[in-house]
Amino acid sequence: THVGFVPSFFKLLSFNLFNLVTFNGLANSSSYDAFLLDEERGRLLVGAEDHIFSFDLVNINRDHKQIAWPATPSKRDECKWAGKDLGKECSNFIRVLQPFNQTHLYICGTGAFHPICSFLEMGKRAEENIFRLASHFENGRGKSPYDPKMLSASLLIDGELYSGTSADFMGRDFAIFRTLGDHHPIRTEQHDSRWLNDPRFIGVHLIPESDNTEDDKIFLFFKENAMDGEHTGKATIARIGQLCKNDMGGHRSLVNKWTTFLKARLMCSVPGVNGIDTHFDELQDVFLMSSKDPKNPVIYAVFTTSSNIFKGSAVCMYNMADIRRVFLGSYAHRDGPNYQWVPFQGRVPYPRPARHSGDSTPPRTSPMMSSPSPGAGVPSWCEPTWTTSSPSWSWTEWRQRTDSMTSCSSGQVRNFNV
Repeated sequence: THVGFVPSFFKLLSFNLFNLVTFNGLANSSSYDAFLLDEERGRLLVGAEDHIFSFDLVNINRDHKQIAWPATPSKRDECKWAGKDLGKECSNFIRVLQPFNQTHLYICGTGAFHPICSFLEMGKRAEENIFRLASHFENGRGKSPYDPKMLSASLLIDGELYSGTSADFMGRDFAIFRTLGDHHPIRTEQHDSRWLNDPRFIGVHLIPESDNTEDDKIFLFFKENAMDGEHTGKATIARIGQLCKNDMGGHRSLVNKWTTFLKARLMCSVPGVNGIDTHFDELQDVFLMSSKDPKNPVIYAVFTTSSNIFKGSAVCMYNMADIRRVFLGSYAHRDGPNYQWVPFQGRVPYPRPARHSGDSTPPRTSPMMSSPSPGAGVPSWCEPTWTTSSPSWSWTEWRQRTDSMTSCSSGQVRNFNV
């Protein structure tokens, strides 16, 4: 990921180029979209259309297991009668694959627009050779999307499932949920574009803030439509959202709703001529690289452009110190529908709103943090600088940001056109 990334990548590529092992799939299954790496058992779990697969990590064609989990005929009929495509939409597309305990996974699928969940038994050790679906099923609303085309993300931690997904048949009610566990379900405010504006969820991660688990935060990575008054010149905005893991909802207002939800823009840009930056605004994927300090993983995010003029991809890298600084900064505020969003200038009460669970009356009209000066956003350690381009590949180099607190190792990152 630093200086040696590109050489090792090409070495790996050349070594495996003519030794690739492929899985041709099933004639009646597609949409291999949910993945879970189980290193202890040496397996790769894959959720697909109407099936769950378990592959050997060394050779995916050796001893692979599969379970058929189709939608029921009655649900398929209902899906068809509702005007959906029977062949492309009215199946059970697996979208949630999460470890529940040492022996079971929690899995959910779209269920032909009737989300459904269950448990998958794996056993404690690979030698037990257990791979079976439980006979008990439960409602998957707020856990899996209805529509297989909807981007969703989830994380199961301490028996509780955090999900960013759509929660209705029409795909209009987007929310961040916490379900399962001993606590009552909790979600973001319903039908309020200031909270979420047609979001497409990419990833959910738990990151400790201190040695006290009561301070643990849940971070969500997603992209959404720009809000009214957010004059960024972009239709799509990449976001990072933050929640307190111990949030129990409000007592008088925001009952069963998050009281600690905040969001900020996630920036990845290239400085251009005449001060005009090129923004990579379409967030595609996020990866957290662990460090010696679990409170400070390195975050890598993959972006593409939405521009009709400039097509490209980039990887931006972020550190937690910068991200936490943004969430401790100014809240976004605007005086009315004809005004732009600006930093909140009023007095911020103590305790700071949305900082701890139970602060249910924040002095702002939106959970959004105020965008810092252009080119900052949630600052990255390094930003990609476009140098040359070819029809199929483009090179980037890491350049140290002038406002960064951390120096950047020299090196190159492979970057491709789309």
